Amino acid sequence: MVIQGHEERYVPGIQGETCVTSKESEEFLKKGHAYAIRTKWREALAWYDKALLLDPSNPEAWYLRASVFIETGRNTEALADCERAITLDQNFANAWSKKGHALYNLERYEEAVSACTRALGLNGNDATAWYIKGVCLDELGRVKEAQEAYGKSLELEIILDIEKEKKRLG
Repeated sequence: MVIQGHEERYVPGIQGETCVTSKESEEFLKKGHAYAIRTKWREALAWYDKALLLDPSNPEAWYLRASVFIETGRNTEALADCERAITLDQNFANAWSKKGHALYNLERYEEAVSACTRALGLNGNDATAWYIKGVCLDELGRVKEAQEAYGKSLELEIILDIEKEKKRLG
């Protein structure tokens, strides 16, 4: 579908389809994010849906919507959105991490460990991926590996807190 006044472009991997990209789509994502940080999930989801209608080739939009789905307990939908984001960008570390989170919530621990491992291969400083990996390893009885993952998560959280405090102080 092409909306008048918007740019049309080829999207590799989407069976030769074209889709619309626009500043409007990015604005919808920003509005969705503004609602999401205030935990207004229904409103955030509505804006993310609008962005995806305009540009279904944007992996960030799929990832952001997956985040809302996880927050609202819709883990199967979150997993599907993460997979779509990853299809569009195999190296999207946050989407791999969020996929691990959705899989954990679905009690698919081995798959969650794999997704988190992939996320950490792309961004070893993802404290959440380390933590979820640790929880899943714990569930699988792999206690030593779980403790290592928890330790890395805690170390990164401390570093992030210090950096945040430095920024706050100026």
